[in-house]
This record gives sequence, structure tokens and C-alpha cells, in this order.
Amino acid sequence: MAQDPLEQTKRKRKLRSQILTAVFASVLVYMAVGTVEALWQNYAINKEINKLRAEIVRLQEEGRQLKYLIAYLGTESFKEREARRKLGYKKPGEQVLALPNSILEELSPGQANGSDDLELKPELSNPQKWSEFIFG
Repeated sequence: MAQDPLEQTKRKRKLRSQILTAVFASVLVYMAVGTVEALWQNYAINKEINKLRAEIVRLQEEGRQLKYLIAYLGTESFKEREARRKLGYKKPGEQVLALPNSILEELSPGQANGSDDLELKPELSNPQKWSEFIFG
């Protein structure tokens, strides 16, 4: 049985439209994947840029502080203070008092031998003092 040329044409058109639909769907999927990849890369780059900007701000602040420190270390008052502290210099007419370590310990317990670390305990409330006294 010979098929009708009209039916063959309809089948060819239907096949052609199915092929075109598949091609367009493939192109759309490819474009969607490319778009998602580009968006993800954009997000990652922006995140890195923000991190680097924060690092720049931190380094600028650190540089500013170092600049102030360098300026201070170059002043006469710093040089004089360090000479007095390290070398025992004194101004004319000034009297220096040297105390033995045992007296220094009595005057400022916990700070003998030039240690500048202060270990201050916070003031405890009365119930806290009692609980510490009872339970150790």
C-alpha cells in the first residue's frame, strides 16, 4: 500500500518540528547552564573583592598606626624617657631614688622586677565573696 504523499509530507513536517524543538531545547539548556556559571563566577569574584577591600582598609589603618608610632618614636620626649628608663639619665638638679626589690614588692605586689602585667580581679559582690570563702 502506497502511502499518501500528503501523509508523508505531514510526517516530515512533524519530524522536522520535533528535531527543531529538540535543537532549541538543547540551545536553551546550554544558555541556561552558561548563565548560571557566569552568575556563580560573578558571585565568587564579588565575594573575593569584598574580602580584599576589607583587607585594604585593615592594612591602611595598620599603616596609619605605624606612621603615628614612627612619628612618636622620633620625638624628643620619647628619646628622653627611654634614656631615663634604660640608661638611668637624669636632668640637672633632679634627684633619682633607687629602691631595692624587696621594698618594690611591698609597694606594688605582683609588679616587682619591672613586670607591667596587671592582673586585676573584678570586684566581687558580697554573696560571691561568701561562696568563694566557703567553697574555696
